[in-house]
Parts: sequence; C-alpha cells; structure tokens
Amino acid sequence: MRRILGLFLCLSLQGCWFIYIPGSAVSSVSDSFTGAEGDHCVREASQVGDRIRAAGKVGTIKSLSGTSSRCKNPEFPIRARLVIEE
Repeated sequence: MRRILGLFLCLSLQGCWFIYIPGSAVSSVSDSFTGAEGDHCVREASQVGDRIRAAGKVGTIKSLSGTSSRCKNPEFPIRARLVIEE
C-alpha cells in the first residue's frame, strides 16, 4: 500500500518545481525599489550625524530610512545606515 501511495505521489508531482529564493535576495530587490538602506535599527529620536554604539562599536548615522519590518524591537523601529569608526 505504501509503495502504491509513494508511486502515486511521485507521478502526480512530476511537473511541480520548488524554487527557493533567499530572504536576503528579496530584501535587496525591495530596497532597490524603496531606496531604503542600512543594517542597523535605531530609536525614533535618532538623527543623521548622531554617534551611537552598535554591536560593541561606535558608529555615526549616515542615513535614516524610516520604520522598517526588519526592525523587530519596538524600541528601535527606524532603519539606519551607520559608518562604524575603527
């Protein structure tokens, strides 16, 4: 019975293809349309030029892209591009 069911599944799925698209590729395409940039999330009161600590290093905010679904923490809803100082 299992063999018949397995054979039926294989034959019925012959024309089906599964294509995996990584989330980073989808995000990149979305960013190209919206103009959003940056990999960090900052507070709403943050402004371009502010110096903040991110990932244990100090960085300067170079651009803000508004609220983003990438920013999961409600305390840091704004997506920002930082320049990390060495």
